[in-house]
Amino acid sequence: MGQGYSITTLSAGSAGIDVPELADLVYEKSLGTARFMKSIRARHRNGLVFVKVIIKPYPSMKLDPYVKAILHERDILEQVPNALGYQRILESGTGGYLVRQYIHSSLYDRMSTRPFLEDIEKKWLAYQLLCALRDCHSHDIFHGDIKTENLLVTSWNWLYLSDFSSSFKPTFLPEDNPADFSFYFDTSGRRTCYLAPERFLVTGEEPEGRGMNWAMDIFSAGCVIAELFLESPIFTLSQLYKYRKGEYDPEHSHLSKIEDANIRDLVVHMIRVDPESRYSAEECLNFWRHKAFPEYFYSFLHQYMGLITDPSSGGARIGLSPGDLREADERIDKTYMDFDKISYFLGVNAKPTIDGSSLTYPSLNYPDFPLQLDLPNHGHQYSKPQPESDDGTLIFLTLVVSNLRNTVKSSTRVKACDILLAFAERVPDEAKLDRILPFVMFLLTDRSDIVKVAAIRTLTQLLAMVRVVSPVNAYIFPEYIFPRLQPFIPSLSSNPSPIVRATYASCIASLAQSSVRILDMIQTLRSDIRLGSLVPESTEAGWTEGVSYHNLYDVAQVDLLDFFEAHTKALLTDNDVSVRRAFLGSVSSLCVFFGNPKTNEVILSHLNTYLNDKDWILKCAFFEAVVGVATYVGSISLEEFILPLMVQSMTDPEEFVIERVLRSLARMAKLGLFQRSTTWDLLHIAVRFFVHPSIWIREAAVQFVVASTTFLSPADTYSIISPLVRPFLKTNTTDISETQLLDALKKPLSKSVYDMLLIWAIKSEKGLFWKTAARDGTFVLASPPTPSIGKMRPRSGNFSSNALTKNEEDEQWLARLKNIGMTQDDEFKLLALKEYIWRVAMRRAKEGDTSSTVPLSNIISLTQHGVTPQTVFFDKNQGMEQQQSSIDKADAPGERKVHTIADALLDASTTINAAPGSRRKNIPLKGSRRVESVSSLAVPHTVSPESPSKNPRAGLHDSSASPSDVEQRDNFLRNRTETVSERNTSLDRNGSDNHAISHPDGKPHRRSSAINLLNRNETTKAYAETSTTSMNAFGKVDATFQRDQFRPSPLSMVQDVNVPPEPQQQQYRTNHTYRGNDPTILKLLDAVFAENCPTDVFEFGPTVSPVSAHHPIKKASFQEPEKPWRPQGNLVAMFGEHSGPINRIAVAPDHAFFVTASDDGSLKIWDTTRLEKNLTPRSRQTHRHSNDARVKCVTFIENTHTFVSAATDGSIHAVRVDYRSINDAVRYGKPQIVRDYNLSFHSNNSGEYAVWMEHYRSETHSILFVATNRSRILALDMKLMTPLYTLENAVHHGTPTTFCLDRKRNWLLLGTSHGILDLWDLRFRIRVKSWGLPGGTPIHRLLIHPLKGRGRWVCVVGGSNNGSEIMVWDIDKVQCREVYRTASAAANPVNGSKDSPKANTRKNTNLVADISWKNYEPWRVDEDRPESMLGRFASNPQSFAGVEPSLGNETGLGSSSGGDIRALAVGLDVPENNQDGSKYGFLISGGSDRKVRLWDVTHPDASMVISGLGVVPDGVPQKPRYDTTHPTPSLAITTEWVPTGGTSSNGSAKDLDSAKTRGSKNAATGPAKASHPPRSTVISLQQQQLLKSHLDSILDVALLEVPYGMTISVDRGGMVYVFQ
Repeated sequence: MGQGYSITTLSAGSAGIDVPELADLVYEKSLGTARFMKSIRARHRNGLVFVKVIIKPYPSMKLDPYVKAILHERDILEQVPNALGYQRILESGTGGYLVRQYIHSSLYDRMSTRPFLEDIEKKWLAYQLLCALRDCHSHDIFHGDIKTENLLVTSWNWLYLSDFSSSFKPTFLPEDNPADFSFYFDTSGRRTCYLAPERFLVTGEEPEGRGMNWAMDIFSAGCVIAELFLESPIFTLSQLYKYRKGEYDPEHSHLSKIEDANIRDLVVHMIRVDPESRYSAEECLNFWRHKAFPEYFYSFLHQYMGLITDPSSGGARIGLSPGDLREADERIDKTYMDFDKISYFLGVNAKPTIDGSSLTYPSLNYPDFPLQLDLPNHGHQYSKPQPESDDGTLIFLTLVVSNLRNTVKSSTRVKACDILLAFAERVPDEAKLDRILPFVMFLLTDRSDIVKVAAIRTLTQLLAMVRVVSPVNAYIFPEYIFPRLQPFIPSLSSNPSPIVRATYASCIASLAQSSVRILDMIQTLRSDIRLGSLVPESTEAGWTEGVSYHNLYDVAQVDLLDFFEAHTKALLTDNDVSVRRAFLGSVSSLCVFFGNPKTNEVILSHLNTYLNDKDWILKCAFFEAVVGVATYVGSISLEEFILPLMVQSMTDPEEFVIERVLRSLARMAKLGLFQRSTTWDLLHIAVRFFVHPSIWIREAAVQFVVASTTFLSPADTYSIISPLVRPFLKTNTTDISETQLLDALKKPLSKSVYDMLLIWAIKSEKGLFWKTAARDGTFVLASPPTPSIGKMRPRSGNFSSNALTKNEEDEQWLARLKNIGMTQDDEFKLLALKEYIWRVAMRRAKEGDTSSTVPLSNIISLTQHGVTPQTVFFDKNQGMEQQQSSIDKADAPGERKVHTIADALLDASTTINAAPGSRRKNIPLKGSRRVESVSSLAVPHTVSPESPSKNPRAGLHDSSASPSDVEQRDNFLRNRTETVSERNTSLDRNGSDNHAISHPDGKPHRRSSAINLLNRNETTKAYAETSTTSMNAFGKVDATFQRDQFRPSPLSMVQDVNVPPEPQQQQYRTNHTYRGNDPTILKLLDAVFAENCPTDVFEFGPTVSPVSAHHPIKKASFQEPEKPWRPQGNLVAMFGEHSGPINRIAVAPDHAFFVTASDDGSLKIWDTTRLEKNLTPRSRQTHRHSNDARVKCVTFIENTHTFVSAATDGSIHAVRVDYRSINDAVRYGKPQIVRDYNLSFHSNNSGEYAVWMEHYRSETHSILFVATNRSRILALDMKLMTPLYTLENAVHHGTPTTFCLDRKRNWLLLGTSHGILDLWDLRFRIRVKSWGLPGGTPIHRLLIHPLKGRGRWVCVVGGSNNGSEIMVWDIDKVQCREVYRTASAAANPVNGSKDSPKANTRKNTNLVADISWKNYEPWRVDEDRPESMLGRFASNPQSFAGVEPSLGNETGLGSSSGGDIRALAVGLDVPENNQDGSKYGFLISGGSDRKVRLWDVTHPDASMVISGLGVVPDGVPQKPRYDTTHPTPSLAITTEWVPTGGTSSNGSAKDLDSAKTRGSKNAATGPAKASHPPRSTVISLQQQQLLKSHLDSILDVALLEVPYGMTISVDRGGMVYVFQ
């Protein structure tokens, strides 16, 4: 009978996941033994997944209704932060599959996992459960099977409600048949019941259309919350039956054990039998606010934790790639940065932020503990606040420690240590040891030293906080901490870094004290007779009984002493000075820890050796730490062992050591550690330093003298102290205080006299003055030289050196001292410091002798080995190799190097096997420099062996070299080998042909003879083809040839096709004073000169003064100078030399000429001075790339006459324009290529070429930024033509089209063909942000706004919904600020409209205000996945078009159907006699409508059309008007309106009425046809307009300010127009 249901119901059976739909899942293991649906854990490439499988009882069964319901649930649950739906729902022929993410722990598992949940954490989980129910019920989604197994909990206690089953599990169950309950709901077999009583139906009761509702979920949630707090369920199935009948009440048997009354009331209310009396989830949250749940759950915690938990909230892709594994780092970083906000909402009182001044400590061994917590806006020193019961610190602590193990960055783990310490202030001691300590111990094994340092300091501070220890942590030090501290001591198995050892040395004293304190607490617990009732049952039995090894207190204490004794000895004798210096801060505490016998044995026996070290900082640290040691060992040991060392150190050569000794003595004197006799001895020594030149020593001596009076009576002070200090004071004083003494001190010895005295003491040989210094015994405590004080007092006010023992040598030294400023009063000071100076001089001499024999850090002095350094001077003004301009070369015959037939045959022999297209044309040699520029290619060696000395500059004479230098090099060349004739040395100055070529590697190479051509392969016959020109002769020999037989000559004009051409580098010769010929030194000098001097200036030409934007634009004679510049639309010149579209215009910095780049492969140079004169318009010079290449971009080297052009063959040429202006006569020489680079040869991307370039020069670099069609941005060093770095833009963002640099060159904004703007930070070379423009069309131009935005507003052409707009974007706020729209983009009225112009204007303005602001909202690129972004553009082919159809219609004659803006230029004008200093900015645009417009950004209504106006039937050009609207407060839209026929230029009603008045008068006085000109006149006017307007799409515009303000525009037809 019990098996009857198995025939008609679904079964898990032997379900598996071996179906094609789940081929990406790998089976791991089955979970549970459920019969309804089988649970499987599987592995996916992105992590673990949980699969529920159900087998169909028969193949024809359809699961469509269930699949539809589950899909509906999934879509809604994606919006619920505390719900986890099924991500994949599949139906196969044999069963159904539900797949979701696998989470390791359920609430049932978490309740029994250490560390056990505290009450605040349980409340937090209960609150999340109610939030999940509230959000689900608001969307009519009900769970149906809420239980602890279906509540998933992450490691940071974020709760997910999962496994929703109301769509496929029965809502109602029969009361008399528990089999259904066991089959569907009791999957664990625990017989625990969480179902609401109303879901069980008595026999014969029908559901009557009732379904699942929220009250049933509330009851189940109440059972879960009760089990959470009680750690046991409150209902079994049988108990629920009784509870339904009123025979069982859990309130008295179970719920009374819940200590929190509010939680108890909440559970009682949720499990009421009557569903109508239960509160909904939202009502429960509202009612128990401030009661069961604290306020910060609602206002802060839930939203904040949800934001941190959900990694996809920002739309970022989640995966397992290295870039996606920073989720844990981001969570900890966010907690770190928001710590002040977290503390505020948790109710922690704000602590004063550390400003740094309070950290100043006048000691090297400043106390490390308590630590200073370095938290943003919450930095403070550790304190001991009382933890609150409902404090949510544990919740955030769990978040940090759960992510700590998965962090990637070391800096994040260091931040985590600060967070853990800050949280440790707010949690109980048990939580410190159970929840924080294990993760700190984990960090001790980190690979990063900085993390180990932070972990050691955190561990030390954490253990110092502990004041209560539970029995479970009784052996925490010997069994848990000691084994992990052992690797910090050098041994055979470990070698920690010095910084780790130093940190451990500074913390070892605090760790020792913590270990003893915990041992004492454990011993106290053992002796407590009440302990038996306090120890929980789970604790291991007998921990307080027996006589085990650890239970013996004395033995345990000995273990602690032995451990720290071994580590102390290792740190005391460490080889690294920094470790020993750090250890000194722990000495005083360790003395207390070890006790008196151990201290003398372990510490003091090694500590004295520190003074033998030469590190003066170590000595200073020793004297700081010795005060604590002296306090512990007592006065006897102090005077016998420590004081003699301190007195001896008062003559140390380092003055800071003396200062530190005196301050330590002052601290001891204040503590009363000296006997009275010892104090007198020390005072005799200290008062002498009152006249020392160092202010630090004088202040320290005064401090000691004042401290010595602490325990003296006034009589002793007056009778003993005052006589000692009186000789050194200007006036007598009865008040022995620091202030009084410092004010009354005599002027000390000058530094110069002091230094001379040291020299005298060292160099004195026969003098008698210093011989008595050793016998004075002042710096010896055995017999204080009291009588000497009396001798130091001057008699009768004058003290002469005549009474001193001296001879002639001493007199000479005294005379020298008087010459440098020593007075008679200084002689007394000399006597006071006599012994000190002598001892310091002797120690300096001794240490100097020993140090000179020991290499410092293995550095060897070259002078010891007879190597004399040589200083080389550079002349940066003559470093450039003198090159004649093309003008001078044309006038100086004979200077050109003749390229002979032998050269041509040699060139032909190197490229016989090369394809014809790969051979480069012969280029005339530029003097001897060409030899060096192509010298990387070798020639077969046919000469005698080389000389041992090599000269890379052989034969390269220039006019800048001195005659002697040239003669020396010529002599060297003539003598370098005997087998080479005099004629084979180099290229002579007269340009005659030589048989030998001097190669830059120093080897002379003989030219290959033409006879060699006869020895090649004769399988095919060569036919000579010759052609001649007026300049060069070319020889061409076609035949097969052995590739390796010959390599190209250095003089060859061609190169091997398999060897990519090297980029042409700077052509300068370093001019310096070095006269040697060592090639290594010459190369070094060249490199030094290139790094420190602006060598590119030599080749790029002199610096020119650019046109200043702060000066007014020059105006023509008929324009008013006090008004802003405005073009009149007059055609000044029209050029048509290009045979292809002109892509770019580049104006020289001084506007002397401009360059146009065309698809015909040429760049033409146009003189601007000719525009003022009525001369025949023609280009002055032309530069060409290869014939099949199209020149796409050109820019000028900053403040020079050198431009850089790039073509589609990947070539980049830097071309210097030889421009000379003499007496108003301008001459142009032939353009010279000074740099070249090829992107295709120097990258792995064949076909790569530049699409945009910009150049700027800094103090150290000359950088050319190049954006390529392969989404790369190269920063080319123009000195070496090598990439400094490369920025890789995302390929799915589209092909780069243009970019702009900010004025400070800190960032770069890149535009792409997909309408995406990418902002790059050039300082850190990272992409900061990206956003897409609403239209997704290509971006054509990016320029900084000329007037507004402080450099952060960028004018953008392209990317909009229609191309006829200029948008101004604020890149800081990613917000569109201004829009300038042409008539083709506006919604103009159509012809024949019956509405008045004024009505049409109002209607169209309202239309723009209503809809246009929505078209200027950016879309966040980073929130879209690459594949979805590509899908966006694949579905919109128009986004790839360069020109998009216009969305509006233009009216009138001469209008174009298209209106895309393709070109943009910006300008700024400052009118003359400008009183208020205002500036006027404007934009100049051009596009496919063939119009050139000026947009006035200061007064938009004053904008105008410069060229391209049509003519209406009345013969007047149709001038548009411009209106500005503000759809939003931050957006201004300026729209161009083209009037219809018969309307005036303004189009207003007033002008319309005046036109009607004029028409009526004409009708009364004459014929009606007189109001319109004849048709022939209109046609003539239209033809005139066409003749002075563009006839094709405008591709670029520019502003010209010389000779006066003009605009330049170029079009697709190859025409150049200049308008005034």
